[in-house]
Amino acid sequence: MKILGISLGHDSNLALVEDGKITAVMEAERYFRQKRYKLSAQTLERGKFKSTFQYTDIEDLKLFLNLVKKEWGSEFDAVAVQNQGREEEFKNLKILLKEAGIEYKNIHHIDHHLSHAALSYFTSPFDKALILSYDGIGNDGKTVFFKAAENKLEYLKNIPIAFGQSYNNLGYILGINPEIEGTTSGKTMGLTSYGEVHKDWLPYAKKYVREYKKIPYAELADLQARGLGHRINDLGLRDIPELRKYLTPRKYPLELSGIKDRIKLWLGLLRQDELRLGGPKDKDSQDLAATVQEAWTEEVLRLIRENKGQSRNLCVVGGCALNGTTNYVIEKSGLFEKTHFIPNPSDCGLAGGAALYVYYCVHSNNFSGSKEYFSPYLGSKSFDIDKLEDLKKKYPNKTIPEENLPLVLAKLISQDLTVGLIRGNYEVGPRALGNRSILCNPLNPEMRNILNDKVKHREWYRPFAPIVTEEDSQKYFTNKAPVPYMSVICDTRQDFRDKLPSITHVDGSARIQTISMSQNPFIYKTLKEFEKIKGMPIMLNTSFNPAGEPILNFCAVGLEMLDKTELDLVIVGNTVFSNHSKKHLLESIR
Repeated sequence: MKILGISLGHDSNLALVEDGKITAVMEAERYFRQKRYKLSAQTLERGKFKSTFQYTDIEDLKLFLNLVKKEWGSEFDAVAVQNQGREEEFKNLKILLKEAGIEYKNIHHIDHHLSHAALSYFTSPFDKALILSYDGIGNDGKTVFFKAAENKLEYLKNIPIAFGQSYNNLGYILGINPEIEGTTSGKTMGLTSYGEVHKDWLPYAKKYVREYKKIPYAELADLQARGLGHRINDLGLRDIPELRKYLTPRKYPLELSGIKDRIKLWLGLLRQDELRLGGPKDKDSQDLAATVQEAWTEEVLRLIRENKGQSRNLCVVGGCALNGTTNYVIEKSGLFEKTHFIPNPSDCGLAGGAALYVYYCVHSNNFSGSKEYFSPYLGSKSFDIDKLEDLKKKYPNKTIPEENLPLVLAKLISQDLTVGLIRGNYEVGPRALGNRSILCNPLNPEMRNILNDKVKHREWYRPFAPIVTEEDSQKYFTNKAPVPYMSVICDTRQDFRDKLPSITHVDGSARIQTISMSQNPFIYKTLKEFEKIKGMPIMLNTSFNPAGEPILNFCAVGLEMLDKTELDLVIVGNTVFSNHSKKHLLESIR
């Protein structure tokens, strides 16, 4: 059975499910080079239309449907659509599918969190599980628990706590500069490690997490204004005595729609001032970040405890499942025998989840736990890989026999060179897992600054991640289980913190990725070769992307970084590239 999954809205993606397994994924942001890119069918009219943080164009969706036809064929047993329940868009999509010549026997409209839950459960090794799906908001809730068994998913509890929204809003309070689409969560998580938890602030922070409600954005002419239209809701946090000095007039005043709003304003239920702290270098910002992270995690754990009797296994999914600090606390709690995380828990995985739901739940195919590792390498090969010979004419290069490449790469890394990789199919989700990574020497205490200043051009307080062989990981780190998707932030063991300075964060933590021979043979062999040279099967692994863009999938973009940044080398397949000023690096390869 062949099912096409389609998810529209931010983080748009398409997925192919064949006989109950996801075999391919397309993420729109990788093609259009803008984070969280939207494909939309809310109108069939030609032209660009405003949609939150970008302009959507029906031609973009048509292009992707043509890619589907080219790569996956034109005939499917079913189509599964996740688009937050928008009925008019669903109707329009059926028209576009027909125009594209894509045929199917039936089409299904699948709810948001149900799609999340299906992706998590039907890629898990469990026959039965409790599922927590939580993110900003879906058409079927904000924080949702499911009970899963065999080929059935059952809604268990729908809790109106906006974990994703409150965490993102926190970044604005702290004074963090958001991404172009308005998110701050990833940056906020990095800052939490610099702060101290104030126990007397925790009651205020818990009130904030539990009762947070999003205030509508201010209308701006520039859609890509880095979240400038965000209106802060500082419920609870504004009452912390030490932080009241940061209350300032609202940048974008609340819109008072009538007499009721004016009465609320007079009663103090609406405020025309807001809490804005001094930014990442400010100690109060760091401490508030750490305190809200603690309260946030405690609230998540409280809800999990209330529902843990449903199963000995837990699946965690949704955008909030990217919070590695909370994930580690869940694992350490011992509430479950096993916990399942996935590489694409945010909305970039919804197409696959919707398609899996149709295969197992709608068509009643049996499921008793996946017997295979859920490979993240489901994306396409580089979009311009067919132009590689032309690129070889522009950049100095040297082709290495495939069997020699792990040793060559290990030697280059041991010489403190920064090397970008473009190999095979890209890894789905927001984390680079070896196929679109920049690898570096984690033993060099200057490597973090080198990457930040010369290659990544990102904030000083954000950590870099280690990649380590699975069987050796617990020697160096405190992980409780393998971490194949960089989903858990544990700690570097005390004995190795000084030896691994560039991948150990300020509080001793590390967002690790473990790798086995079966998962990624090339990376595994490279780590083992590096161990022979430097004594540890560990490298620094960060995403291969220009500043502000998603992880790349164009060879030309990666090679341009040789000129636009101080990245040393790029490996495409088994060919090593440099720019003309660093041609001598190729000549030294033996």
